[in-house]
Amino acid sequence: MRRKAVAMKNLRIVQKMALGYLLLVLLPIIVFGGYLYNQFYMDVMSEYSEGKQKLVIQAGEGFRSNLKQVESIHALFLNNQQMIDYLSGNYHLELQHVYNYLKDIRPLFIYAQSRKNEISSIKLYKTLPEVYSVDGELEDLDQMDEEPLALLNEVKVDEGVWLRRSGAETAVLPKLSYYQRIYNNSYTKPLAVLEIITDDSFLRNFLKSVDVNQNMQVLMVQGGETLYHSEGIELDDEQTAGLLAMAEGSDQGYAYLRKERTLVNSLSIPELSTTFYFFSQMDEVFVDIRIKVLILALILLASLVVLTGIYYAAASSLVRRILGLAKHMRQVDESKLTYYEVGKSNDEIDFLTRSYNSLVHRIDELLNTVHKAELMKKEADYLVLQAQIKPHFLYNTLESIRMLAEINNDQEVVNATYTFGRLLRYTLNSGDNETKLQHEIDNVRNYLDMHKLRMLDRLHFSIQILTNIDDIRCPRFILQPLVENCIQHGIGRSRKCGEIDIVVKRECTELLIVITDNGPGISEEHLGLIQGVLDNELDRQALQNENSGYGLYNVSERIRTFYGGQTHLLIESREGEGTTFTLKLTVGMTKAESDDRR
Repeated sequence: MRRKAVAMKNLRIVQKMALGYLLLVLLPIIVFGGYLYNQFYMDVMSEYSEGKQKLVIQAGEGFRSNLKQVESIHALFLNNQQMIDYLSGNYHLELQHVYNYLKDIRPLFIYAQSRKNEISSIKLYKTLPEVYSVDGELEDLDQMDEEPLALLNEVKVDEGVWLRRSGAETAVLPKLSYYQRIYNNSYTKPLAVLEIITDDSFLRNFLKSVDVNQNMQVLMVQGGETLYHSEGIELDDEQTAGLLAMAEGSDQGYAYLRKERTLVNSLSIPELSTTFYFFSQMDEVFVDIRIKVLILALILLASLVVLTGIYYAAASSLVRRILGLAKHMRQVDESKLTYYEVGKSNDEIDFLTRSYNSLVHRIDELLNTVHKAELMKKEADYLVLQAQIKPHFLYNTLESIRMLAEINNDQEVVNATYTFGRLLRYTLNSGDNETKLQHEIDNVRNYLDMHKLRMLDRLHFSIQILTNIDDIRCPRFILQPLVENCIQHGIGRSRKCGEIDIVVKRECTELLIVITDNGPGISEEHLGLIQGVLDNELDRQALQNENSGYGLYNVSERIRTFYGGQTHLLIESREGEGTTFTLKLTVGMTKAESDDRR
C-alpha cells in the first residue's frame, strides 16, 4: 500500500489531474447514470411487455371462443333427427324430399348461419347419391376438395379440422374454413361432411382486439410456413428469425430487441395449429422513458456540479504551487538570481523547480565565462584558417611539378600529375558529404587511370553511361570502394589481363550501377557471409575478421540511408568467373525522361 502511495505521489501532474477527473467525476457519473437509466428502461419495458402479453392472451381466449362457436354448429346438424333421416336417404319420393328439405333442413341452415356474422357460407357434402342435391347447400361429396377429406381421415370421428382458404399471397388475410363429418345415429356410417367458411373479418376482428391503436404488425406462421404478414415490418429476415426464436423460447411468450426498439408477442392457437406474432414499435413507450431520463439527467447534472467542486478543490492545491513558482520567476533579473525552494515530492512541479534552479545556476556561470568563450572562438577560427592552408599547398605543389614536366616535354608525368591532383582534390574536399553522380564517376575514372599507370596493359576498364544523370546526386565515395575491391581482391590476385566494366543504366524508377571484373571470384561460403552482413542478418564484425574491412558494409548502409525505398547493394560471383557489384538506387525519373516516355 505504501509503494502504491509513493507511486501515486510521483505521477506527473497531467496524469494526476486526468486520473483524478476520471475517478472522481466521469467514472461515477457514467456508472451511476448508466445503472439508473438501465433500471428505468427495463422496468418500463417489463411493465409494457407484460401488459401487452396479457392483452394478447385475452384476445386469444376470445378468438378461441369464436372458433368453438363455429364448431358448435356441427352439433346442430348432428343432433337434428330430420337432418339425419334426410341424409340417410329415408325419403324416396321427390315430393317427400322437397317437402322435408324446405320444412326441416333449410331453416336449420338459416339458423346456423345467423349465429355468427363472420360465416359466409355453410354447406354439406352428402355421401349417398340417392339424396337430392341443392346448389349452395347440399352437394355431392365428389365435388369437395381432397385436402380436407385427407385431413378428416386422420382425426377422430368426433373431431373436425380447420383450414385456411387463401392463395399464395401472404399479404392477404386468409379466410378460415371448418370441416367435420356427420354420421348416422350409431356413428357407423358417414352421411356427409359439414363445411363452414368464414370471411376475412373473422380474423380481422381478432387482430383488432389485439391491436387497439392499429399500429402493430402481424405475422401468422403454421409449421414454419408464413401464412400471412402485414405491411410495415422493418426488420430483416435474420432479425425477425432471432425475435421469433426468443419469443418461442421465453416463458413469458414475448421478446424484445432493444437496438431496434421492437417488441414481439406470441400467441399459439392449437385449433388452427398456428402461431400469431405481434410486432410493436416502442417509440410511444419512450415518451415515458424520456421524462424519466430528463429527471435522471438533472440528478446527474447536480452530481456533476458537486463532484466538479470537489475535484477543483483538489486540483487547485497543485496549481497553487505552479503559480508560486511563476510569481518568483517574474521577479528574477540579471541583478537578482535567486533559487526557489524545492518541495519533497518528485512530480512535475518539483522537477520544474529543480530545472529552474539549475537554469539560474547555469546563467550565472555563462555570465562569468562569456569573455573566455569569445577568446576560444577566435582561437578556433585561427586553427580553421591554418588547416585550410595545407590542401592548397599540396595543390600548388602538384601544379608546379606538372608545369616543370610540360617544360621538359614529359607528357606521361604531366598526365599522371594532373590526374593525381584531381583525385587528391576530390578526396580532400570533404566539406560536403554528397556530390553529383557524374563527379563521383569522374573520380572513379581518375582512380582507375592512376592504377593503370602502375599496371599498364594488365588493366583495361570501360565506363558506359546509358542514361541521363545530370540531376542525380549521391553520397561521396560510394563507387571507389567497390572499384578498389575489384582491383585488390579481384584482378590484383590474377596474372591474366584484368578488365573492369562500369555501366550506368535505368530500369523504371531504379538507377542501376553495375561494376564487373574478371577476377578469380568469391567462394559461395564467403559470398553468403558478405551478403548476410549487408542484409543486417549477421554481425558486421564477421567481415572484419575475414580481413575484408567495412568498405562494402559502409557503401550499403550509406546508399540505403541516402536514397531509402528498395535501395540495396547486390553482389553476384562465382569462383573463376569474376564478380559483379550492382547498386540499385531508388531515384525516380527525371523530368526529361518522363517527357520522353510521354
